[in-house]
Amino acid sequence: MSPADQRLVRNTCLIVLALVALRLLAAIWTPLTFDEAYYWMWSKHLAGGYYDHPPMVALVIRAGTMIAGDTELGVRLVSVLLALPMSFVVFRTAAILFGGRRVAATATILLNITLMAAVGTLIVTPDSPSLVAASFVLFFLAKVLETGQGAWWLAVGAAVGCALLSKYTSLFFGPAILIWVAVVPKQRRWLLSPWPYLGAIVAFAIFAPVVVWNAEHQWLSFLKQISGRIKVEDFRPAFIAELVPTQIAFATPFVFMLGAMGCMRWRGARRGRCPPAC
Repeated sequence: MSPADQRLVRNTCLIVLALVALRLLAAIWTPLTFDEAYYWMWSKHLAGGYYDHPPMVALVIRAGTMIAGDTELGVRLVSVLLALPMSFVVFRTAAILFGGRRVAATATILLNITLMAAVGTLIVTPDSPSLVAASFVLFFLAKVLETGQGAWWLAVGAAVGCALLSKYTSLFFGPAILIWVAVVPKQRRWLLSPWPYLGAIVAFAIFAPVVVWNAEHQWLSFLKQISGRIKVEDFRPAFIAELVPTQIAFATPFVFMLGAMGCMRWRGARRGRCPPAC
């Protein structure tokens, strides 16, 4: 790396470490929420699944309390520290997809200042490990794109499996990845390759304890999600009006605006209306 790149990487690391340190301080002084106390009780009785969610949040809390005890810091410790590997893979993903450390540094810092990452890693919920697992899914897909080596699909499967252990909504990674492979001409060759299907087997193998637990408990957790979260008859257009601003808020309005502007400039570059530098 050039001296400028070295400074850029060093400064990015320092900013991320400072933000993580602030979250650790907040974790010490902020009382546990009701949900955190609820998941802490799960961590005292580890199982393959629970009524509301898969077990990853309980494992994260259990690991933290083994280090720092049954304290606010112990409950939140691992969740906050997971921002470090998440930041690393976001940096590497952006460098692969956009070919520059400056873009990678910007993406990493912007991620860490979003409400989704700042609060999502501080307050321990299933969203915390899900967010980290999702970043690894994206990174391993970027490695598939960069190297063309099928073995990376096994890593994709492992990351999706960990995401499934965090939240059931991670099931949507399957169709999303399939759409990407089918729509992008250069990636369609994977449809005839065994690697993506082996990756799917890896994902299911990691998720299997949740399936076993549900089978032993009358499919309780699955039915809870289906009957409690999917109610087409209760759908109202107002739900969309509530969903959109909520997602913008979690992404943080300023960061969301930058992302929207970046997408517009990228589309302009693709159509030849924007100079290469943009």
